[in-house]
Amino acid sequence: MKRNSSRKESKNVRHLRRLFRSAVPAIKSNRAASEVIGYVIIFGIVMLSIGMIYAVGFPVLRSSTDATQFQSIEHGFLILQTDLFKVALDQAPVRTTKLGTAEGGSLRSDPAACNLTIEITHSGTVVNHTIAMGNIEFNSRVGSVACENGAVVVNYRSGSIMRSNPRMFNSTDQGDVLFSLVKINDSFASRGGGITQVTISNPRFNESVFNTPAVYQNGKLRLKFESAYADAWERFIIDEFDAPFDPTTGWIGDIPFKKLVIVEYIVSVDVG
Repeated sequence: MKRNSSRKESKNVRHLRRLFRSAVPAIKSNRAASEVIGYVIIFGIVMLSIGMIYAVGFPVLRSSTDATQFQSIEHGFLILQTDLFKVALDQAPVRTTKLGTAEGGSLRSDPAACNLTIEITHSGTVVNHTIAMGNIEFNSRVGSVACENGAVVVNYRSGSIMRSNPRMFNSTDQGDVLFSLVKINDSFASRGGGITQVTISNPRFNESVFNTPAVYQNGKLRLKFESAYADAWERFIIDEFDAPFDPTTGWIGDIPFKKLVIVEYIVSVDVG
């Protein structure tokens, strides 16, 4: 009986060993499968991270780069404004300004881009003049900046602001008003992306609306700007001359004066 039981026991042991040996490859294959799944998960996380960088990171980086380039262009237009006045005021016959322009933008000059209407009431008469001021403008994805009537104005998606004021002054104590109007009478267009040279010169011919300088005594005036930057002009005139604004008509005024002096300057512009 003992021998038989030992034989049976040894058979059982051998059977268990066979089962254990057959189970070992199965365990190894499960471990390999789990490693493959781990690699797939890690690869998926890496690809998701790369996709997030392309979807979110690159547009943010591009927007930051565009904003930095646009600030540099704004600074260039402030230099352009200085050169514009030097030519207009006969301090230099010609000036060349180098503007660094961003890719995807455009630089242009348009004589019809800004129209200024001046209505003058004096000595019982009303005089109305509409003057095509023109501008030099750069447009980009961020916004646009222009030199218009001697001022530097900037247009963002939220609206326009005046970065540098024109030569339009109000002497509140004496009641004197001075307008220096700078007209641009040429047109050109150039793509952005590099350094552009803008040449400003004096055309030496007369296209003035007024007999420069035109002087008016004891009256009042109203102004109206037709421009892409009209809201910036309206805020400047309202603040400088303490004038009311009618949003339904677009007129600013009435601005009283004891003496009104209007001086016109004409410049030619070219790009090279």
